[in-house]
Amino acid sequence: MERRLAAIIAADMVGFSSQMQADETGTLTRLKQVHAELIAPEVSAHRGRIFKTTGDGFLAEFASAVDALNCAVAIQRAIGVRNMSLDQREQSLFRMGLNIGDIIIDDGDVYGDGVNIAARLEPLAPPGGIAVSGALRSQLWNKVEAGFEPLGRQQLKNIAEAVDVYRVTAKDVPAHDAPGTGPAGRRGSSRPVLAILPFDNMSADPEQDHLADGITEDLITTLSQIGHLSVVSRNSAFTFRNRAASAQDVGRALNARFVVTGSLRKSGNRIRITAQLTDTDTEAHLWAARYDRDLEDIFAVQDEITLTIATALQVELTEGEQAKLRYTTTDNVAAWTSFIRGLSLFRTVSADTYRQARRCFEEALDEDPNSAQIHAMLACVHAIEGRFYWTADRDRSLHLAKEHADRALAVADDNADAWGALGYWHMCERRLDESVAAYGRAVELAPDHADLHALYALALTFAEKPDDAVREAQTAMRLNPLDPGWYCGVLGHAYRYAGRFEDALSILSEYNRQSPGFGLVDIVLTYADIGDMEKARCYAKALLAERPDFTVANWALTQNCANAERLADDRQSLVKAGLP
Repeated sequence: MERRLAAIIAADMVGFSSQMQADETGTLTRLKQVHAELIAPEVSAHRGRIFKTTGDGFLAEFASAVDALNCAVAIQRAIGVRNMSLDQREQSLFRMGLNIGDIIIDDGDVYGDGVNIAARLEPLAPPGGIAVSGALRSQLWNKVEAGFEPLGRQQLKNIAEAVDVYRVTAKDVPAHDAPGTGPAGRRGSSRPVLAILPFDNMSADPEQDHLADGITEDLITTLSQIGHLSVVSRNSAFTFRNRAASAQDVGRALNARFVVTGSLRKSGNRIRITAQLTDTDTEAHLWAARYDRDLEDIFAVQDEITLTIATALQVELTEGEQAKLRYTTTDNVAAWTSFIRGLSLFRTVSADTYRQARRCFEEALDEDPNSAQIHAMLACVHAIEGRFYWTADRDRSLHLAKEHADRALAVADDNADAWGALGYWHMCERRLDESVAAYGRAVELAPDHADLHALYALALTFAEKPDDAVREAQTAMRLNPLDPGWYCGVLGHAYRYAGRFEDALSILSEYNRQSPGFGLVDIVLTYADIGDMEKARCYAKALLAERPDFTVANWALTQNCANAERLADDRQSLVKAGLP
């Protein structure tokens, strides 16, 4: 027997038994073609060898982890391209699991935990996707173009110790489950997944962009309240603004089975709104409509669109959900116009944009002082301004945040954003148990609200509950597949508190890549935690090059952790690394 270290691919065809039952000869013919024309050539090209076939799958070994992953990605992409020209019943989809470990070679066959773990990882991959062990991923850092979505530590069948598992994120390789069949098909659950893309502004006036965005925001917010429907987050959906993309492209990028697109044209006090619902698998239009109305009727139009979409997707609504589908932010057009302008400013995080957003929300509140959602967003702005000292009177800002959050909850105690604002206020006051409780209520009310899950993770980290924080941050990233960079920062922060330093460095490096200069503080602290002060000082220099106004004292003001000793140690580490 021969022993050696090897990277292993374990692959299995999805739905093989059902395809065989429907068409034995055709299924076997297609499988052989895929194997001969796509799989075997890619394995050979990446210097690997297939050492076992399993009827509907195969096992392959590689001397290099990089070769193994690149081969797996190449195979999945090639099969995906081939499937585009085939009927869904004739498509071949494979799940793949990758691991690196010690193997035993006996009479040409391969055994050992290196193989067993790869085989156990394979079912954790989505159809057409790839799951890898933490051991293999550690060999790939900065060596491949793919990214990695953490799934946490998993107890695999017949494997004694739990294994860190990651799903691979790469162009044209699914990172989440593919949709099921029928109108209720969903990537990852039994609920339909709906993406609502930014409505196009067809008016000559670019100032009307916020009206089109406002309609999109309202549809996302309202439809997200249906328990049997999952709506792609606003951040991910808005990456398709002004981009030409097919429904299938959108579906693949956002893991959505259905997509809503539309446009708005405003002339004087008249508006024309068009909307259509498309199945991203077939690109068939399930519904389309055009509305020519007065601006005052815009809320009635939105009500009609939401109810029509729910009906078209065959979603059964409870009486409470039917009530929630009615427009509830405000019934005052002037208030709504100021509110949606404020929302567009709120999406860009800076002291200046938040000042402007606050003024817009205040104007909206003057028009409608009893709107729970307007109060909730004002509370959010005041809380964030207070935490980051973007105001001359921090205490006054935090007082107003609490006041508006309380007012919002008095009007509507099921307003998730109000609970989120209250959680942020508690966090700023270092009332971490109360913050965690408020955010827990917020995500209970809005389970698909990715930003709330990410902020919940931040509160959990500061409350010294990093394992729970990792879970919530990963949930945010799954809900928002094109997540903003700060999610990486929150996850890296949680990893560091959990003592998972390698994971922290990996995800924080990705944060710094997406948003240069950010994530570097935690990278410095992580290297200090593991005793590598040389690298800590190196990244401290990089931090000052990107953010020359950084000081340890100002940073510490925003760290609302419960453990004063930890904060003191972190401050000392940053100073030792050379930060002012």
